[in-house]
Amino acid sequence: MKQIIFALCAVALLTVSATGQQQGKPNVNTIPYPFGNPVIKHMYTADAAPHVMPDGKVWMVTSVDSDNGGGYATMHCYHTFSSSDMVKWTDHGEVFNLNDALQGKPEPKGQDWALWAPDMVYRNGKYYLFYPVRIANDALETAKGNNGESYIAVAVSDHPSHKFTVLNPRIEGTKGIDPAVFVDDDGQCYLYWGEHNVARLKDDMTGLKEKPVKLDVNTDRFMEAIWMDKQNGKYYLSYHTIYNWKIKITDNNANDPDRKKSELAYSVGDSPMGPFKYMGTFNYELGVNVANGPRMDSTKQYVPWRYMQSNHGGIVEYHGQNYLFYHTSALSSWRQDAFTGPGTWTQRSVCIDKLNTDANGRYIPVQQTIEGVAAVSVNQPYEINLSGSTKKNVTLFKDVELGTGYYYFGLYAKKVSKVAKAEIRLDKPDGPLVGTVCINGAGKSETSVRAANGKHDVYLISDQNIKITNARFFAGSAKK
Repeated sequence: MKQIIFALCAVALLTVSATGQQQGKPNVNTIPYPFGNPVIKHMYTADAAPHVMPDGKVWMVTSVDSDNGGGYATMHCYHTFSSSDMVKWTDHGEVFNLNDALQGKPEPKGQDWALWAPDMVYRNGKYYLFYPVRIANDALETAKGNNGESYIAVAVSDHPSHKFTVLNPRIEGTKGIDPAVFVDDDGQCYLYWGEHNVARLKDDMTGLKEKPVKLDVNTDRFMEAIWMDKQNGKYYLSYHTIYNWKIKITDNNANDPDRKKSELAYSVGDSPMGPFKYMGTFNYELGVNVANGPRMDSTKQYVPWRYMQSNHGGIVEYHGQNYLFYHTSALSSWRQDAFTGPGTWTQRSVCIDKLNTDANGRYIPVQQTIEGVAAVSVNQPYEINLSGSTKKNVTLFKDVELGTGYYYFGLYAKKVSKVAKAEIRLDKPDGPLVGTVCINGAGKSETSVRAANGKHDVYLISDQNIKITNARFFAGSAKK
């Protein structure tokens, strides 16, 4: 394997020191990128937010770094990508642009708008894009010495590959960047953003239900890039750690234990609102311990992008395996310098590697790879139509084979007198809760589900008597 890799990379690798943010460095190397990570190779992508969508595929929305450089101020659009095997990704093109956020108005004089890390979620038959507007304001920064302003907004579309339209251009109560949306098993949606803020979202996804809460994350390492994951009833809050970006990483200080490092850490709690207990690092600085990648030269044990500082994580479970989405400057190192330089800090590309837990439920630090992950093969139907028996408000579906995982549940119901909620539980009426469907009038209702795999009796427990005409689990494989 090593012989193959280094044959592909038979270039003279030189030692360079990190320059931090190189601007406008040309992409002169046109030879196709030879490795599996990053997964998107034709453009610069960052800040991936991955979710399994109703078509059974993993979708990610990403911010976009300019091919011409210029840093974070040039991030002006989002792309969506989809995959049914975690290896082959389809680019669905630009779905939102800075001009959309401006809603046809010109950028105000003295302001420089940018679109930073987004998130996208399916809810109530629609797709919602939560995005941060970052405004560099010359007058404000000069007068107050701060970094301008930022806030969260939301747009909506009927499909993740279609154009998104602004739904709320500024969500009241939000200040900061990096929105992340989490749907709990009881059906409640939460919005996380900024300096570990959280609030429940309104049912129509347009704003907050309540005043935001600042989370207790049990550490002073929190910086940005918040993300929520749930496993075995526990809530895993991950984030990018505080580091000193002004200090260049060199051979002399790379492993200095006293240097604050650009890592992903996490805290665990029993509630989506916390409190949380700090649990440590699960993604080290980018380029650490990459086994088969190119080296700076024969004397160095670092890949060229080891000296770049940036980290942003998104986590998704897909058919029994958790995956971490993050970004590196490996592609820019290749396109600009054929691996003879570190690449550009603000020209990043999405990578994917496996994320595992130990017997105690702790994240095992991710092994960053140049190869990427193996292709996922799913051998089960896209959907399972259910036949059950109902007594009062409890419907039982016996011996349902959920295989390696189904990600959504839907039903058709006759008209109900008021909004009903129905819990989806496994094995017994008070067994594990995997999702909650909201039934509003007659017709179709759907919800996402979590940990719906294996063979189980499935109980649908409603808070009122409803007449179900059809029920199904779906998104168990890619829809043809």
